[in-house]
Amino acid sequence: MGQVTYSQEMKATPDKIWAIISDVTRLPDWAYTEGRFPYPTKGEYGGEQHAGVGTLWVGTSADGQKATQKITVWEVNKLLAYELQAAENAPLAMTQSNSFTLEPTAQGTKITWQVDWALTGGWSLNSIMMRFTANGSFEEIMEGSLAKLKHVAES
Repeated sequence: MGQVTYSQEMKATPDKIWAIISDVTRLPDWAYTEGRFPYPTKGEYGGEQHAGVGTLWVGTSADGQKATQKITVWEVNKLLAYELQAAENAPLAMTQSNSFTLEPTAQGTKITWQVDWALTGGWSLNSIMMRFTANGSFEEIMEGSLAKLKHVAES
């Protein structure tokens, strides 16, 4: 199992950042697109509920993978957390949880993104490589995505 944490300070209020990260349809606006892994090209709700614990998010990536996430913590302007429920067409089976913590600062907001992950499938060459490289890959995605989020939130 791995855990990766990355933080970024932004010159934007927690409510402005919250409005972006808590709306799954905005995911393509700030998702990192330069990395080695498929990036989200579409975000949609998996039901009628669009806010709060239990909300389902469905993300579709550039290569057609679909991932369903379930909101597990919803503290407006403070903390958003979700867990992977299902992944269609994914090359490896894994569990994954993400949390975004927003802390007001004198200049705006510090956002901290934490990912906890574990592979759940059997052993293969891909799974062995993932165990050695995943933390670095997550860090790259997190750093790039938060840089894009900063640009979106500050404009």
